Amino acid sequence: MEQDFNEALLKLCMLLYRIDGKITLTEQDYYQAIYNNIHWRGEQDLEEFERQAIHEVRNAVEMGEVKPYILSLKDALSFDGKKALAVAKGISFIDGEIADEEQEIIDYLQFRVLAKSLAEESDDFSENSSPSA
Repeated sequence: MEQDFNEALLKLCMLLYRIDGKITLTEQDYYQAIYNNIHWRGEQDLEEFERQAIHEVRNAVEMGEVKPYILSLKDALSFDGKKALAVAKGISFIDGEIADEEQEIIDYLQFRVLAKSLAEESDDFSENSSPSA
């Protein structure tokens, strides 16, 4: 489950830094930090996975299939919806501005794709943090 999440998280990062048509050094640095700190247990080499994922992301953007692509990552990203959303926001804001395309993806993630996962995580937090009598 964690491996699926890691793969989906990297794909989401790639999508967000490519969606506005310009890749900044700060976005690349942010992605590299995620990449360098990921706990990889994939069957394929991380570099090979990255090459394939870049191709997938490029195709999704070029074909105008961004939302279906994000939806295909839903189950994996829901493993830790809060982290997925935080990373998505982080890579989007890291260059000091958020493009309309990036904001659209964040909104789609937050209010459609990860809404249930985020609500469940919020409920878990509320239950675990409530004072005991």
